[in-house]
Amino acid sequence: MIVSLAMIAVLSRLLDTTAIGIAVIGLGIGTIAFNIREFATSEYLIQRIDVSREDIRTAFTLMFGTSLLICCGLSAFAPWIAEFYSQPALKMFIIILAFSGVIDSSVSTIAALLKRDMQFGAMTRINALGVITNAAVTVTLAWFDFGFMSYAWGTLVSALVRMVLAFHARPILWMYRPCLKGWRSFFVFGGYKGASTVLDRTYEALPQLVLGHFMPLTAVGLFNRANLVCGLPDKFMLSALFSIAFPAFAAEVRQNRSVKEAYLRLISYITALYWPAQLVLAILAYPIVHIALGPAWDGAVPLVQLLSLAAIFWFPNILTFPVLVALGANREAFEANFIGRGLAMVVICVASFYGLYALVFSQFIVLPFQMAISLIYVRRHVPFAWTEFAAILCNSALVTFGAVIGPLGILAAHGFAFDLSIGLALVATLLSAAGWLTALVLTKHPLLDEIIHMVELFMPRLLANRPGVPAE
Repeated sequence: MIVSLAMIAVLSRLLDTTAIGIAVIGLGIGTIAFNIREFATSEYLIQRIDVSREDIRTAFTLMFGTSLLICCGLSAFAPWIAEFYSQPALKMFIIILAFSGVIDSSVSTIAALLKRDMQFGAMTRINALGVITNAAVTVTLAWFDFGFMSYAWGTLVSALVRMVLAFHARPILWMYRPCLKGWRSFFVFGGYKGASTVLDRTYEALPQLVLGHFMPLTAVGLFNRANLVCGLPDKFMLSALFSIAFPAFAAEVRQNRSVKEAYLRLISYITALYWPAQLVLAILAYPIVHIALGPAWDGAVPLVQLLSLAAIFWFPNILTFPVLVALGANREAFEANFIGRGLAMVVICVASFYGLYALVFSQFIVLPFQMAISLIYVRRHVPFAWTEFAAILCNSALVTFGAVIGPLGILAAHGFAFDLSIGLALVATLLSAAGWLTALVLTKHPLLDEIIHMVELFMPRLLANRPGVPAE
């Protein structure tokens, strides 16, 4: 995530809003297309009690075959897409992304096996080195004036690196032997997951794809960069949670343990981390945008503030799909996603016709609705009481208040003008961290237990590395 943030900061200074807008459209189309292969997802291997060689070979055969079909489809439609957006160079961009998706298909089967075995360290190395490669290639090419095509070449080289690293982690070359034994089971499992994944990616890309056709590409660039900055708390704090949640909940179910306590505890962790981060981001949007994107992106500041406030309602959504699928409620997981995202896409499309700010304000409609749908469906299978849930939220709300009181004081002293200097923003951040920790202690929030546990875990290691301190 640190590398991704640095990449955003550098590319926002090397490329203009139009170039970024074109890249965002191309990447959005590629993402939607290749998520169709989730209908035959290799994650089916995660929940199986026993996994045979035939299962693994079938998973790869389905994933590779689907990716190849998508690659052919994208390449065939690339000229039409380029014409639709009046950007001829978009054709080559999409073709390169199509080949990248085929290469990356070999990673998904190995990734599913690593997640099944809870080997998240290996997954971290694969993903981190892939991101570093992508950033290095993209930034280098942008520096040499490759423009928005830098993103396409960076994606291709990153896919090659991820493939090599995946086989280094699990050198199972025999999975290349075609096999379709039990293929129906993959599609039965992946049917709802694939539909949900395509729906998710379409929902994420749709605002930019619609804006790109009806409004100048500058608006697409502004919305994309505002969305990226607003998503920083999610990327830094919660991105790993989604990867771990499904295998962890699935392990609980396999051992016949209730997931209620784990679900509520995770909700308390998410709200105690995510709420303060989003509100502090809204307060410090001006200096954060200047640091992350540069002074040329001041137009994104009010967008970041509005999107950050709307994101407060997003907190339960990250756990909905993992917990329902782990409990075998694949159909309900898809229904919840379809209802929430389906209505949201209608609202977003309508709002896009009225401009960029109408699109942003629509988030205050769609995110609360998705939150309500998420909780209703989860509660059918994880029967928690609303009073329990409310108590968790109240506790996290107190922690959030403790985190924002310092930054609000700095803002008040500055005449409630958001153009804080970097120095004042740093002071506000330190006050926020101090207030957050103090509130965790005073409220005895469950997250405090995790922090204490981490300190106990890492302090002996840190002390052992100090000169003159014997290791245990």
